[in-house]
Amino acid sequence: MLSEEQIARYERHGAVTIDGPFTDAELDRAEAAWDRLRASRTPPWAEPDYVDVIQHPFFEEVARRLLRADAAHLWWGLAPHERGPAEPPYLEPREQWSQGCHVDIQATLEDFESTPRRMRAELWIWLNEVPEHRGAMRILHGSHRTIMAHWSRVLHPAHKAMLPRVHGLRPPPVDPGDAAFPEHIPELSDTPWVDQQPTPAVARRGQILLLCSAGLHSAWQNRDTVPRKALGTSWVAEGVRCGLPKDQRDRLMTFFPELRKRLRPERRHIAPDRFDWLSESDYEPKWEETFPED
Repeated sequence: MLSEEQIARYERHGAVTIDGPFTDAELDRAEAAWDRLRASRTPPWAEPDYVDVIQHPFFEEVARRLLRADAAHLWWGLAPHERGPAEPPYLEPREQWSQGCHVDIQATLEDFESTPRRMRAELWIWLNEVPEHRGAMRILHGSHRTIMAHWSRVLHPAHKAMLPRVHGLRPPPVDPGDAAFPEHIPELSDTPWVDQQPTPAVARRGQILLLCSAGLHSAWQNRDTVPRKALGTSWVAEGVRCGLPKDQRDRLMTFFPELRKRLRPERRHIAPDRFDWLSESDYEPKWEETFPED
């Protein structure tokens, strides 16, 4: 299921890939459902073969163990994710990394090390092979700890109490048109973030990436002729309060009731029917600690 060694690697690197529970036939059905969803743009909850994947107890149990929690539920789920083939000329690796590296979650190191873990656990199941050249996600191992330790040092106590939250940030320079501007991830070592070397998250079909997106990661150009196919879900420990931008919060509160209707009765608890655990956390007002004077 999930070994202590794999948990330790997740804590150290911010990512680990594990084997999934699905047979080839089950993966065939899930991939066919993914293809139908991408072709029709229908809601993911409307595809029974897709719903069957996420309601498998394996995901809940892995999330529960990863979060050191007695119980866990979806924070977000069922997103069909595609990295389609890119057109040449291709960008150089450093250019891709400098343009794409970002974090999705803001949390402190105390959040990450607490029991239960106050963190979003992201589980990406790959529905086809993910060799390096097929747009494998790039992850900067260990950056989650460095960045969360920084938030531990600089954030006001009132702001720490609002974490974890979805709050996309990137290293400078940040485009003035970006929703987060002028907030950013400051340089925290002698080597700039964009000059550090990320690791490609290669995987076999059916494997699952466990990701802490409080660390730097990036999309990557797909140099293959077929898309990279994934199903992305995220989980949170029962009782942990989470922040989402208003538009995402509204979508989730519409999505979960539809998903619950289609889950088996014994699995409906993974999509809560109440939302007191979910707070609104937007890019305004800005937190001054997130754009210090250099």
